[in-house]
Amino acid sequence: MPYLVDANNLAGRLKILREPDFDQTLVELVRDYSERTDKKIILVFDSSDTLGDRYTEANITVIYTPRDAVYNNADDKIMELMANEKRPQDWTVITDDMNIIEAARDLDIETISTRDFAAELTPVGNLTDDGEAEDEMSDLEQAKITDELLEEWEEK
Repeated sequence: MPYLVDANNLAGRLKILREPDFDQTLVELVRDYSERTDKKIILVFDSSDTLGDRYTEANITVIYTPRDAVYNNADDKIMELMANEKRPQDWTVITDDMNIIEAARDLDIETISTRDFAAELTPVGNLTDDGEAEDEMSDLEQAKITDELLEEWEEK
């Protein structure tokens, strides 16, 4: 069952959207996941380029949606891909966009939230209860643990 991923939506969930080269970071995360699960995955990104781009590596297809008279953003491309699929029920769409979710349901396409998919992509414990990417331990927290360990060690 191939996955069709709203890539910018997922990058936002993972809190990498504002990073330089966030798209390559996401491609690497998804590639690792694809290798573990043997899933075919299509990542659809927004693009500022009027021509867009597309490439395939192993089980991953990356599409940068052209910005032109036909497509305003990746959502338009995702909708087109769903509508043109011969066996839509074999696909799964990963997004939080309600318009895409409604269109997918109309076509009997399964949907997965970016929160649920992000949990599969990231190591255990890297997401908070609300599905947001968890920050590393702060310096203060690290210092507190270090102080506690030193006290315990000195007591022995």
